[in-house]
Amino acid sequence: MSILENELVNRTAPPGSMRYFSLLYSPEDKRDAVLALYVIDTEIRESAKSASHDVAHTRLTWWRAETDRLVNGNPQHPATRVLNEHASGDRAIFSKLHEVLAAADMDLARMTFSNQQELRAYCSRSGGAIQELIAALLAQPGALDETTRAAANKLGVGIRMAEIVRDLRQDAYDGNVYLPLDLLDRQELKTDHLRAREVDPKLKTALSSIRDSAAAELELPPRGRQTESLRPAFVLAALHRKLLDHIAARHYDVASQRIELGPLQKPWTAWRAARRA
Repeated sequence: MSILENELVNRTAPPGSMRYFSLLYSPEDKRDAVLALYVIDTEIRESAKSASHDVAHTRLTWWRAETDRLVNGNPQHPATRVLNEHASGDRAIFSKLHEVLAAADMDLARMTFSNQQELRAYCSRSGGAIQELIAALLAQPGALDETTRAAANKLGVGIRMAEIVRDLRQDAYDGNVYLPLDLLDRQELKTDHLRAREVDPKLKTALSSIRDSAAAELELPPRGRQTESLRPAFVLAALHRKLLDHIAARHYDVASQRIELGPLQKPWTAWRAARRA
């Protein structure tokens, strides 16, 4: 059964979602592989959010073993089997999934971050590693050059930071505080401020700071020899940059509802970003 028929797709990249447009502008012959990576990312993230800590730990342990099976060419999960079928280069690239798992461990532990540097390191694992893997798959059978790898990771960092801004209140209810502690201290903010139904003006200032950091990460790099490998990341980055602008225009009111881009903004933004790539 194609991964495109799997029910996980409805949670990973449903029609009209930002990941849907990232897939739409992926090379057709490698689209299933890109989707498979998004499915795996979703599975790992959701594992860390399991209501039971023991269940979450068990699921993440299984995914560590599955990552090793994928590297060795004998995976079990439908998504990893798709990756196995599409791999045409060094399978060792799939060990990068251990970075995603390390970020999930941090989520499960409800880890906090002392400063912006620590937050960025987390985002590099949580968001950057998947974009690196996508770029590496699109570059096969050749190897991904260091400039393109770094660009893919940087865009993934910005994407994850944008998600943190958008999902602030829900994350706080789930017990995850991603805003750096030094930033919260400067603004005299407590966890209760993140869960409140109204966004405190001081919290808006903090969110604006994270928004500026995310926007800097989401700046598209100059065209290069392997720019085509970054097309899905270009599209996703452009959509999250537009989302950050939309959130700022709504005065960072991320408490009353989950702010999303409109149905016309997404295809137009994605098309423009894909043309540049």
